Amino acid sequence: MLQEVYLVDFARTPFTRFTRKEPQKDPFYNLRPEELAGIVINRLIEKNGINPREIEEIVTGCALQVGEQWSFGGRHEVFASRLPYTIPSMAVDRQCASSITTVAIGAMEVATGMADIVLAGGVEKMSKTPMFDNPHIEPNMAFLTDPKYAEYDLTTGYVMGLTAERLAEEAKISREEMDRWSLRSHQMATKAIQEGYFKDEIIPFETEVEGKKITLTTDQSVRPDTSLEKLSQLPPAFRPNGTITAGNSAPLNSGSAYVLLMSKNALKRYGLTPMAKIRSFGFAGVPPAVMGKGPVPSSKKALEKANLNVKDISLWEINEAFAVVVLNAIKELGLDESTVNKRGGAIAIGHPLGATGARIVGTLARQLLIEGKDYGVATLCVGGGQGGAIVVERV
Repeated sequence: MLQEVYLVDFARTPFTRFTRKEPQKDPFYNLRPEELAGIVINRLIEKNGINPREIEEIVTGCALQVGEQWSFGGRHEVFASRLPYTIPSMAVDRQCASSITTVAIGAMEVATGMADIVLAGGVEKMSKTPMFDNPHIEPNMAFLTDPKYAEYDLTTGYVMGLTAERLAEEAKISREEMDRWSLRSHQMATKAIQEGYFKDEIIPFETEVEGKKITLTTDQSVRPDTSLEKLSQLPPAFRPNGTITAGNSAPLNSGSAYVLLMSKNALKRYGLTPMAKIRSFGFAGVPPAVMGKGPVPSSKKALEKANLNVKDISLWEINEAFAVVVLNAIKELGLDESTVNKRGGAIAIGHPLGATGARIVGTLARQLLIEGKDYGVATLCVGGGQGGAIVVERV
């Protein structure tokens, strides 16, 4: 019989922001990814009074595990956290769903009785490990040239912005709809900041940018002063006469996020009160050229495994890799948009690839508690043509 899996706590760094032209302006530019991860891991351990020697797994997600993001099987996160080498670890790559996958792996370990305490999350530092023009990333060129691979259409599938353009065409979602959703994301995130919502999940961070010391307490991509007019003036980012722009896409970010998972026995031993339970999860494959469809089949699969349906879900966290991804999921799943991304999404908050899954699961659990709702779904699209989803239940 499977055991219940409790989500006890969640923490993250602020998510920074920079541009491809000036990556050195990332406030985390001179920090190693494992240092960012270690700060969050240690905060969860110290805040909850966990004996490090009782941690049975640390699982770290990262989408681009090359260059300085090579983590030696997750061991760098253990070492940077100054934790006992007896703690086993692993590193996971499922692109944008890397850390929602680490949460699923941790949940399986607890559910099967193989572990009582697991830290699951992820990190991505995109300023020194970019997705594009990265000499350490070498696609298989045969996928682009050999007709036998034509069904995957990786000429489109390798470029996330082009997959968003394709989805917008297929779903008949307009530029104006995407810009309006993007504006909403900034407005919701701004309101959440003003109300102090993020103070209970973001760890204030002291760092140095171009010789100047700063303290980050909020996510850097949130734009309180943006408007529909400003968004509508931005040029297409991926295709002439296209509809996907820098304004209706997630920006470039760095950051880290983790959740603390426990069994009932561990909860009793430490006398902790959990936020939520992990009810189920689901992963699905979709055509790489329209990877943004992924949240729909993965959410349906996760709901089926939990014996729930869409109408049972009060809150949704759908990652805003692109506004069109969320709008398509709302349309296909028949959602009330007022239940989706109520404290803003990645267009405003940011999308450091390997950290996002843990962020949306953790923030979803917090919102279920705040609003007194029972069930929520966190879901993402995934480069390469996948979707991932987790169903969370308030305790």
